[in-house]
Amino acid sequence: MFAPKGLGEHWALLIGGDILCIAVGMIAAVSAGTAPNTLGVALDDRGIAIASVGLAHVIALYFQDLYTIDRPRTDAWVIVSTIAASSKLAVLFLILRILYPSLAPGHVIFLIYLPLSTLCLLVWRFTANSLFFARFNLGVMALGFVESLPLIIEEIQKHNHLGYRFQGVATFSAGPAAQLRDKQGLVIQLGSSLAEMVRRHSVAILVVLDPAVQASLTRELVQCRVQGVEVFDLESFYERISGKLPLPYLRESWLTFAPGFGGTRWRLRVKRVLDVVLALAMGILFLPLAVITALCIKLDSKGPILYSQRRVGLGGTTFSLYKFRSMDADAEKSTGAVWASRKDPRITRVGRIIRRMRVDEIPQIINVLRGEMSFVGPRPERPEMVANLAVDIPLYEYRHFVRPGLTGWAQVCYPYGASVDDAREKLCYDLYYIKNWSLSFDLQIMLQTTKVVIFGRGGR
Repeated sequence: MFAPKGLGEHWALLIGGDILCIAVGMIAAVSAGTAPNTLGVALDDRGIAIASVGLAHVIALYFQDLYTIDRPRTDAWVIVSTIAASSKLAVLFLILRILYPSLAPGHVIFLIYLPLSTLCLLVWRFTANSLFFARFNLGVMALGFVESLPLIIEEIQKHNHLGYRFQGVATFSAGPAAQLRDKQGLVIQLGSSLAEMVRRHSVAILVVLDPAVQASLTRELVQCRVQGVEVFDLESFYERISGKLPLPYLRESWLTFAPGFGGTRWRLRVKRVLDVVLALAMGILFLPLAVITALCIKLDSKGPILYSQRRVGLGGTTFSLYKFRSMDADAEKSTGAVWASRKDPRITRVGRIIRRMRVDEIPQIINVLRGEMSFVGPRPERPEMVANLAVDIPLYEYRHFVRPGLTGWAQVCYPYGASVDDAREKLCYDLYYIKNWSLSFDLQIMLQTTKVVIFGRGGR
């Protein structure tokens, strides 16, 4: 996924540096000769050619996961991934040169641009990895020893490659905190001035876990903020570092007053217009694929080509969701509503392919046009399952505050869910999306979805 909330500057810095490296390579390629066909195109079309090559290179880096900064990265990974992106781009240009010679870039692209831009990217990526990730250091101190502390420690340790470092917990009681220190070697500070403790241990972030501590240290917390220390409550810090909300400890009252929920009426109208325009465009684009899929389904197994299923949508209302049939016609005759499992025997031969490639979901364009779904939103679930999940999972009905989507934040961040625990984890992502929704966030999710579809990640 893209950078979790609060790390967007690092992602922007990465792509900005990459564009600069690409520009250096392109300037060198253009300067290598003065003939109009330096890039294999007429002089008047050179600007379009430069922009196209540069954009193609950025896309190649993206599909190589070089903009995924929320996972550890080694020097060897940086080298291999950067060279692989440039190599795939070279292969693409060679194929283009064979099939469409008039559109293919000139030989200077291969001899000068690709080697030079790759070298610049390697130098830049090593520098960024060293200065902005390996040396990035944010000391985190928790205030209050409560049951949510292990959750915070786990997330900090999971993201320590981004510079987060757990320094300990400040508490007024040495009882359970002392046990934690003995087991995990954590630094425990008791009693002393909060501002002094922050200075002594170079704390960059304070996470207030205990409301009682917050009430008793309000003045000192404000003083720490004035000194440049970031102060968070549990929910705010957790969503910043993980890209989801801490469902087991999430206070419903916090959702009422927390920043976010930017769905103003005009933005929602724009989202709806974009849904309709995109649905029409994709309907025309995928029509040949839909026809081929329909024929394959008809030849492969008995039963209808399309099937509909009741799903829960906006406001808890139900609607008929349309998909290409990928299972036997009587797949749920004996089992009722159940999740699909790995290597599910009910899935047909063609169904296994179209499910992996997400082709079975093309008919849901109809649901988008009818206003029952959006392109981005929580995945709609079946009424039978919603009834059970709403009992087992708190705040589950919050998913129905927005239109369900063909894709969503939970889908690109978490694999296919087939249990109550999976549904609970995906709700953490869905709640984060609902709270932090924006048109740019939708664009990020749709870009990430292209990788999920192309590489077949998470499908069953």
